Amino acid sequence: MLYSGVLLLHSWLRWGVVVLGVLALVRALAGWARGRDWTSGDRRLQRFFVSAFDTQMLLGMTLYFALSPVTPRSLDALRMSMSIGHLRFFGLEHPLLMLLALTAAHATSAMTRRDAPSRSKHRTWAVGLLLAMLFVVLAIPWPGLSHGRPLLRGV
Repeated sequence: MLYSGVLLLHSWLRWGVVVLGVLALVRALAGWARGRDWTSGDRRLQRFFVSAFDTQMLLGMTLYFALSPVTPRSLDALRMSMSIGHLRFFGLEHPLLMLLALTAAHATSAMTRRDAPSRSKHRTWAVGLLLAMLFVVLAIPWPGLSHGRPLLRGV
């Protein structure tokens, strides 16, 4: 029951992360294109996105290391599971891509706090978000794939 609840939260929170990521990306690209100064609103949206992503990663790691019935099977026979798409995706590809996405988000968030010119912060954040969101899109188990999951779990 705990596994199902955490999986449901993880499944639904991903859309919060995606929506916040897209909003932050649009705002960063617009700020970069218009040469706008970095504002407290930009920083607030950045913080919301990174915090939601951190929460999502925490739920994912709880699933991966403590609750998932898939992980022990994929890690027990690592060599064999690499040839089984479903086990490879959830045992290796999904967590690795999401970790790379979160690292890109955190690194560029930290870089924007250090960038001296306010206007260059939008460029830095936009490039980091593009990279992070690319990893996120690649890591989502889209319906129709062999390892796909429903877009909205529990509906």
